Amino acid sequence: MTRGEWPRWIIARLDQGYRALHALDAPAAQVGPALCVEVHRSRRTLSLADGTAVRRGDPVAILHLNNRRIAALHHEEGGQRAVGLLFRRRFVDSLEALAARARDGGDLAHLRAFAAVTVFGGLERVGFAEAAGDRLCWARCVAAYQRGLLAALRPAGAARPRLGTFTRARRLWISRERLLALHGPARARRAMPMG
Repeated sequence: MTRGEWPRWIIARLDQGYRALHALDAPAAQVGPALCVEVHRSRRTLSLADGTAVRRGDPVAILHLNNRRIAALHHEEGGQRAVGLLFRRRFVDSLEALAARARDGGDLAHLRAFAAVTVFGGLERVGFAEAAGDRLCWARCVAAYQRGLLAALRPAGAARPRLGTFTRARRLWISRERLLALHGPARARRAMPMG
């Protein structure tokens, strides 16, 4: 292994360990083609952007990318733009699958909200927003790790910083109600062309 491959190898192994520790590769954690979900209790009381109150102890979920599936996108034909469009489609498909599991009677219906920790911009366009006073500890370190993981998963390795990435990671939230309104079955019916 060359000197330049060591950091990528270490970050990839750290990611494998994290995923095993949090059971992110378990079938129940898979949500659509791009996401994994980790359910736990909220550690603090928050007020989300849509007014939803998340109290300490409420069940919430942290969303993670399915890194293996996302890395496989880089092997598709068409270059970076095509990969970006395909990723967006798979991410939206995963939000629709998440909404299906979060509606009444679904296995995630008991959750108050969903959060994602990210260095990427654009989640606001699909309904996520920062919660007032929810500062992410170690935001620069988390951002450095996520950028390193991005480089480790890309076949070409490290590249210049991508447009739409931040130097600090952010935790963005979407309430169950907003998820259902934006990505649930009623929304899918409204989006279907009338025949």
